[in-house]
Amino acid sequence: MQLHPVLSEFQINIGKHSIRCYDSDPSRKKTDTIVLMHGTGGSAALNFWALFPMLAMRHRVVAFDFVDMEDDTNGGYIEQANAVIEATSFNRPVHIVGYSFGAVIAAQIAAMRPSTVASLTLVAGWLKTDRHQLLRNDVWRDLHEAQHASLATFSFLSQFSQQFINSKTSAEIDAMIGSIRNGPDRAAKMRFNRTVDITEQVEKISSPTLIVGCTFDQMVPLRHSRLLFGAIENSRFAQIDAGHGVVVERPSELFTMIDTFVKDPEAELPGTILLNNHA
Repeated sequence: MQLHPVLSEFQINIGKHSIRCYDSDPSRKKTDTIVLMHGTGGSAALNFWALFPMLAMRHRVVAFDFVDMEDDTNGGYIEQANAVIEATSFNRPVHIVGYSFGAVIAAQIAAMRPSTVASLTLVAGWLKTDRHQLLRNDVWRDLHEAQHASLATFSFLSQFSQQFINSKTSAEIDAMIGSIRNGPDRAAKMRFNRTVDITEQVEKISSPTLIVGCTFDQMVPLRHSRLLFGAIENSRFAQIDAGHGVVVERPSELFTMIDTFVKDPEAELPGTILLNNHA
């Protein structure tokens, strides 16, 4: 899946692993750089096929595919993200946008390396895995270990809102379930997701932050975004009427929020709840 008609693809090596990266503007004609970090079962192309080209109209956009290393803990994933930022930032702060699992990693980078982060956007992220999330993770793990045919259908049903699913034809639904079935293996990241607790780290975030929660999210319910909003002092909150798969359900709405925010991250005061007037 092509992310952008004019795109530089390259690899960054970490030990024996290669991180595939995508740069919309390698000549740096645009001043600001946005770094996108994908979700648990995704990749740059699967999660950002719609968002990447829209953002690239106005900004330089960099994305990459997380690799599951032997160390599938915080350290391994953070090391990858830091390597990409160092290789593409040209020693200037970047705007980080993390989605789902990517939001967990992005938040920790902002806490650890504030001088590298011009702004932080956390989409459908969470502070600490709770019992509700663990139960869904248990069901996913059981289906995965049994190699059950319904695993992809369960993931699809959990990922998208009722409104979105009901708007699709049977053929479209089958195609999306097939894409999940044939997508990247998410087992390592699902194990990682069970252990997430970044409560202490987010208190150190000083970069202007936008929290985007999703009204109908079943994987990371809206309360988790509200907890992030309360935990990060320099944050603003916005809400989109979508499921967890907001990057597919409402990409233009998400683009508008991110684009407006990164143009002037301090335009709205910390603690502001942003009105969403998108159709």
